Amino acid sequence: MSATIQAPGAVGGGVLVIKVEGEASTAAAGLGSILNPEGVDLLILRTTWFVDVESIGSANIGIGITTAAAKATDILNDLDANGAAGKAYNGHAMQNTAKTEITAPAIWSSDKYLTITGSAASTGLVGYLMVEYVRLPA
Repeated sequence: MSATIQAPGAVGGGVLVIKVEGEASTAAAGLGSILNPEGVDLLILRTTWFVDVESIGSANIGIGITTAAAKATDILNDLDANGAAGKAYNGHAMQNTAKTEITAPAIWSSDKYLTITGSAASTGLVGYLMVEYVRLPA
């Protein structure tokens, strides 16, 4: 696995920074599978994907909340991994419509994983995912 937490979120909420390094894997969650770090349900408010070094491969990157070894795209839906370095992209933001159930991104349950999947080789990629969240009451 090549995804690692760079800065943990604070108790009560915060920003989780995850460094993602590309590799040849095309398996579901092949670039990373990170268990909810707080151990309680988290409401994701916003996500930002920053490409530091673009991939030499032509993979698309999918990121989302699911089980440990699965692919999900409710945070980032198959964005080109060899896009221009130095660019930042919005992940799926929390919906802001009154009286609407929040369905994207998914609530990060205490037993779920944030998974990162490449559709093809993403060798050379160095990206950072910033996840802003708040802890939900138990």
